[in-house]
Amino acid sequence: MDFLEDYPKLEPAQQDRFQRVVTRLLAGEVLTPGSPLQPDPDWRFADRFRELVDSYLRIGGWRFDLDPTLRLARAVHETGRQRVQFNKLESLVLCMLRLHYHEQMRMATDQDRCDITVGALRERLVHAGKPVSQLSKRALGRSLRKLERHSLVRIDRGFDADDDGMVEVMPLVEKVLPHDRIQEIAQRIKAYVTAKPSLARSDNETEPDLDVVSDEAERETSS
Repeated sequence: MDFLEDYPKLEPAQQDRFQRVVTRLLAGEVLTPGSPLQPDPDWRFADRFRELVDSYLRIGGWRFDLDPTLRLARAVHETGRQRVQFNKLESLVLCMLRLHYHEQMRMATDQDRCDITVGALRERLVHAGKPVSQLSKRALGRSLRKLERHSLVRIDRGFDADDDGMVEVMPLVEKVLPHDRIQEIAQRIKAYVTAKPSLARSDNETEPDLDVVSDEAERETSS
């Protein structure tokens, strides 16, 4: 499809939906089908008109990346790969969630989503060797909200990081930290929690070499 030729052929309601879809994509959102009870109409539209969406994005130097296996879609800038930088605690939480996702997806269950409570996440981090004093409700809440901004997890509105608070790990985590890096991720967790205090970074310091790649042009990240 060619945007300039085919967009005017859409019905008014479809044009409105198109504008919503590209606005979400260019804002850095990742589209997914949604749940069976609450399907996302933007995903359905993007899947149906993927060539038209791609044609429009390419005008500004972007492309439309829809992965039918992982069932997610995003806008990727063509000029290079933008890396989302997380601090040490955020990186540790992300790696632990990736291992949890890997374990859940290997189980033969009917569940099509991966959930974990904040309490269970904290327990896993403590078991790995992270001092519980560094895993306060505020610290974990801040880290999880950062991951949510990049569509790596989903948390409910009003989330306050209580132990029973639920976190859904999104399929995007499988794309930014692929299956073949599971062993590397496990080693990173070990390195994070066993670093000597005199050499360890502050949890607020950016972890520059964690190769968590998001091909989104995030406004607050650097490449």
